[in-house]
Amino acid sequence: MTTAWTLHIDDNWIAWLTFDTPGEKVNTFSAASLAELDTQLDVLAGNEEIKAVAVCSGKSSNFIAGADINELSRIDSPDQAREIALRGQAVFAKLAAMPVPTVAVIHGSCMGGGLELALACHYRLVTDDPKTTLALPEVKLGIIPAWNGTTRLPRLIGLPRAMDMILTGRSVTAKKAHRTGLADSVIAQAFVEQHTTTFIEKVLRRSGRMKVEKRRVRVQRKLMRIMQSVGLGRAMMYRKATKAISKQTNGHYPAPYAAIDVMRRTYRHGSVAAGGRVEADALAALACGPVSRNLVWLFQTGQKAKKIAMPAGGPKHELHNAAVLGAGIMGSGIAWACTNAGMNVRLKDMNDEALSKGTATISRMFDAQVKRRKMTPGRKNLAMHRVTTTTDYSGFASADVVIEAIVENLEIKRAVLAEIEANVSPNAIICTNTSSLPLGELASTMKHPHRFIGLHFFNPVNRMPLVEIVPASTTSPDTVAAAVQLVQMMGKTPAVVGACAGFLVNRILVPYLVESAWMMEEGAEPSHIDELLEHFGMPMGPLTLVDEVGIDVGHTVAKVLEDAYGERMHVPAALGAIAATGEYLGKKTGRGIYVYHKGTRKPNPAIRALTEQARQDERICERSLPDADIVDRAVLLMVNEAARCLDEGVATDPEALDLAMVMGTGFAPFRGGLLRYADDRGVPAVRDRLNELATMYGERFAPSPCINRIASNGGRFYGHDYSNRGM
Repeated sequence: MTTAWTLHIDDNWIAWLTFDTPGEKVNTFSAASLAELDTQLDVLAGNEEIKAVAVCSGKSSNFIAGADINELSRIDSPDQAREIALRGQAVFAKLAAMPVPTVAVIHGSCMGGGLELALACHYRLVTDDPKTTLALPEVKLGIIPAWNGTTRLPRLIGLPRAMDMILTGRSVTAKKAHRTGLADSVIAQAFVEQHTTTFIEKVLRRSGRMKVEKRRVRVQRKLMRIMQSVGLGRAMMYRKATKAISKQTNGHYPAPYAAIDVMRRTYRHGSVAAGGRVEADALAALACGPVSRNLVWLFQTGQKAKKIAMPAGGPKHELHNAAVLGAGIMGSGIAWACTNAGMNVRLKDMNDEALSKGTATISRMFDAQVKRRKMTPGRKNLAMHRVTTTTDYSGFASADVVIEAIVENLEIKRAVLAEIEANVSPNAIICTNTSSLPLGELASTMKHPHRFIGLHFFNPVNRMPLVEIVPASTTSPDTVAAAVQLVQMMGKTPAVVGACAGFLVNRILVPYLVESAWMMEEGAEPSHIDELLEHFGMPMGPLTLVDEVGIDVGHTVAKVLEDAYGERMHVPAALGAIAATGEYLGKKTGRGIYVYHKGTRKPNPAIRALTEQARQDERICERSLPDADIVDRAVLLMVNEAARCLDEGVATDPEALDLAMVMGTGFAPFRGGLLRYADDRGVPAVRDRLNELATMYGERFAPSPCINRIASNGGRFYGHDYSNRGM
């Protein structure tokens, strides 16, 4: 039997306890590895000659990634969740009770249960490597740190800093961990063993221990120490945190509230063991709930999607040099993603002014990473040196991949693609960044269409994790594989989707936006529509999103989909009337459906007159819309279009579709995705509601054949057989 934990005692009687899960890239706590650690701690406790224990990892870039997510997903009762929490606490309590100094030697990512283990140690050392980060990200899975992390962290670094880490799940760098008292020293990765030994020798002396303890107190700001020591000050912190969570989440995520409650009941109250029992009860209440189930499922699905298998055995292309056409917002974002992945980038535009703006945009994206301490200024400078610019096609001959990101115009793109073909090597992959144009028509005039593929990046590129990969009918499997590899190199999630108008995400999202414009035209207040959909769980209201995208851009894309899909995607006259003003184009002009001024937003009074005129032109009566109708008209129209995408093979399965919608649009993660939401609501109930909406508001709501088929059998989207699509 292979072991995850090995024990070595050196000549100085320091015990080196090393975690190295066999056959895995990262260490995770499974029931078996936790039990093995328990046994090793018993062995150490029985050896009176040991002077200290150093806990470290055998992985090159990972300390411990946390608990095994697969075991977490299999929790089927509150009692089981509580037992898992108490079991982990009991093992870590043995570590905390060791009679000799215990030191966590952290190199690489230290997450969740890994940090809880480190908190159970007397001391923590972190390496100076940029990969070394520490976090308690459990709230992102709908739970809380329940191996005493919620109890121990505030006692170590103070309540405000602990709440920031626990309630957001954000990671901290090695330097910040040291600065806040979470880590006791930053050591050089090249000399880990020597520095660890030196630190242990220091804390074996009373004077050395006192210095470490005094420093921990010193790094907490005096005002914060005073506030958190007084009950009224702590109450203010809890109220402020609760208010902030409610504003950010609309109350849809119970885990942060549970974490605040645990800290309220355990910080400066009772023992760590007593706090652990409170944590265990909280985990029991959360782990089997729908929010945690959905968030864990999304995490697992996202991890699988990042490791998507390479078609046809993998790419035959080396991807070292990229060329990007267009230095606008999208083009510069794509260029940033390429150089951030370590590629050399040749950026082309029509003039030096455009190129200067593009490189400035790339620089700002790197500055944001430097500010968040995800990158050093030196690494930023190296990355910027990999970007060169040109107003012609010089340098394109050495490109392994070319990405065109110019204006969304079919004829202009065709002309540019012909120029690209004439200036690149025979083996170069040629990609178009388009959100809606038909790939077949773009490929039809190319001499070598087998190496042509669509890549749909989402804006802003440096923040959005999804990229749709859209093969044309002529695209070769090797080209698809190369595109998948490119997206993975960028650290993004690839979604291979069918080549139809709007592809997958926009085809489903645009009806949601258009329907919101219809409701606005019918007399519903834009702010009320937005408020209801935000409360449903969308990251921003649909009409706010239209303003963010640009009303002219949104109207153009919507018309492309109307041309492709007909009456069910008919664009309301109000949207066209607003776009036609050339003045009310959204946030970029300061006025759209809303007026923007110095960080504030309020309804644009001019929109009412435009929508009233459009209502008359289309002979629509103004009507009062119930809140439930507003939400269902927007959301169920997406469900209906998603079902059509499944029938047509635009998405391979419900899992891929839901992940794309969450990552591409921010669709309410706590609901698990669009089709999981429909399954939870019941497909027969969705069908009946769509029929009701069709009677009241038009045939565009008529249930798709896919929904009728699944509902007639009382089935679900998940688990349905799609092998006979459309039948």
